[in-house]
Amino acid sequence: MPSLVPVLQVLRSAREVALGEARAQATELAEMGLIGTLVEMEVLAIHLRRRALAVSVEPAE
Repeated sequence: MPSLVPVLQVLRSAREVALGEARAQATELAEMGLIGTLVEMEVLAIHLRRRALAVSVEPAE
């Protein structure tokens, strides 16, 4: 499994969450993905891509 450090850094800066919350969201993202509005997810994806992380945004089923 790749390091979650870059994801944690993005979540902390883009979403302005505490470290504990960033860890929880990073785990959720790695396992089943995050759910949010299209705008929220696209903004987060932009930040992740800037860190050279592969990201796709898909509609929930």
